[in-house]
Amino acid sequence: MYVFDTSLDSASRIDSAQSTHRLSFRLPDSVLRRARRDRRKFLQGREGLAMPWDADGRVTFTYSVASERSRPVYCDRRDQPLPARQLSQVRAGSAVRLTLRQVRKGGGRPGTRLEVLKVQLLHVDAPLPGGPAAPHSIQSFDLQLPVDLAQEVERLAQAEDWSTTAWLRNAIEQQVARSRARLSNHENAA
Repeated sequence: MYVFDTSLDSASRIDSAQSTHRLSFRLPDSVLRRARRDRRKFLQGREGLAMPWDADGRVTFTYSVASERSRPVYCDRRDQPLPARQLSQVRAGSAVRLTLRQVRKGGGRPGTRLEVLKVQLLHVDAPLPGGPAAPHSIQSFDLQLPVDLAQEVERLAQAEDWSTTAWLRNAIEQQVARSRARLSNHENAA
């Protein structure tokens, strides 16, 4: 199992109109060394036909959308599953944390292949279930904030490793929940 942070190459294609999707990325040098060592163990001295990566360590993983077996799990930075409608945010240049595994090729052919098990988008937040946030919520609107408040938001976001939009969305959701609770108390008193 290999877990590492990288970004997707320009050859990556995630398009809801297509029946196959393609992820293209480069393996970091440390992962590439481990993958070569694991490949030698898998093949036990036999030579495989082709490496699952090119000379630069680039991997192209293609899978069928209809196949449950080969399709990776997509999740946001908090490790929450992404709804299918948010896969449009996966594009070339996206910062991702990938989880891969190397397996033998099937059918008695010598060689190995790399499977992408999970794609974690490091700068995307899935909408919270049941909460006021939605795909059209604060994430898609610019807020005019005083400079001192904007600096405080940025400081907190960096300290807690949150994206600024996620921090703002969560702060606004908390304020909305408090306001709703306060309003429901006033209705009961009336």
